[in-house]
Amino acid sequence: MIRTAIKFNLVYIALFLFSALSVQAQDEEGKSGTVYSKFGTGMPVLNNTAQERGMGIIGVSFSDLGSPGLSNPAFWGSGFYTRAAINFDFTNYSIEDNASKGGNSLLNISNFQAVFPLSKNKLGLSIALYPETRSSYNVNSIQNYSVGSSTNQLITNRTGTGGVTKFEAGLGYKLTENIFVGYAPTYSFLTERENESITFVNRSLPSNTATKRTNGTAFSHRFGLVFKKSSLFKTNDILQFGSTITLESEFDANRTVETEKPVGSTDNQVIVQIGETKEAIVSLPMKFNGGFTYFPSSKFNASVEYQLENWADAKYGFSTTDENAFKNREIFGIGFQYHAHRTRSTGFFSNFKYSAGVTYDTGHLSINNEDISTLWFTTGLGLISPDFRTGSSFDLSFQYGVRGSSTNSLVKENIFGINLSVNLTELMFLRRKLN
Repeated sequence: MIRTAIKFNLVYIALFLFSALSVQAQDEEGKSGTVYSKFGTGMPVLNNTAQERGMGIIGVSFSDLGSPGLSNPAFWGSGFYTRAAINFDFTNYSIEDNASKGGNSLLNISNFQAVFPLSKNKLGLSIALYPETRSSYNVNSIQNYSVGSSTNQLITNRTGTGGVTKFEAGLGYKLTENIFVGYAPTYSFLTERENESITFVNRSLPSNTATKRTNGTAFSHRFGLVFKKSSLFKTNDILQFGSTITLESEFDANRTVETEKPVGSTDNQVIVQIGETKEAIVSLPMKFNGGFTYFPSSKFNASVEYQLENWADAKYGFSTTDENAFKNREIFGIGFQYHAHRTRSTGFFSNFKYSAGVTYDTGHLSINNEDISTLWFTTGLGLISPDFRTGSSFDLSFQYGVRGSSTNSLVKENIFGINLSVNLTELMFLRRKLN
């Protein structure tokens, strides 16, 4: 048992270091995400854990006492130990339109969260940092232009990074044995940067580069509810209903546009602001989640969940075109998990928990009268430490999705993603009192 625990922790540490080093190499290896993140503040992000992604669900009705979860604040009121988790994502995009094919990738830290039991199994405090939207794209286009009787070409390149990031501190409270509630106020900050360059193919005209910087802050509020019923259909089964509401948040945002210009007859360059700083309203929509998770036994659970985001009322005052592309977003998820590690088997494959699921996301964009929807197929694997004193674990999920279309001047994306959640609990830091 001791040797097995040592091996587990060595693997655990190696994966953690590998992930950290991979994230440091992001600037060199993972420079771009989905092309559809160029609209508004970027693509909305689901901050479910790798375990929840493996089941294809949002996580609003599912909880695991071995790891924290961001999806529903009501779950933070249950648990006896301090829990912390850091999540990593690697996503590869194969891109196709009606003229060409390509690809890009994105490697990043997804989110961080820690939950502290202020009163064990009664009141919990969560502190988290996570993205609400993410913008990461690199888009090229070729256009023709005429000068006199000749026709030439210019290449436009747009690269963008940023999005909305949230710092959240919230409470979960156990009202009764079966009812949990939660509340989480959030400070959000919007940071976007887009570089746009124009290069003339025959170089008859000088190239031009402009940088757009957008910033803003806002407060938002999130509420959660969980209702749990035991022994519903048979002895010791559990049915959980979970729901959350996130209120709309509004940013008083500002944008500046800058370019580089030569000074005098020298090669020196100076950054010059183009026009006045523009101010506009940017908002993120109200969001509702709901779902059920059923545990017929300690070895198996299944979930059905739903999410609605009211993007049709969202605002993006810097671009009417982007704002008009917004539409209401719906997400449907269904999946299951099998806990082989809770069986009496001693085989190697009995050390894990296994999950699988399907998710359909209608998307929040409608471009050229076509919804940019995504169909996801997911599977997951979790490893629990055989040494109960450590409380450590990690979860891996694998996702394959198809988004958009290669017709109607759109882009089709085949997406492959790997997600890693590294989970720590307070038990990891306790020393053995008896040998």
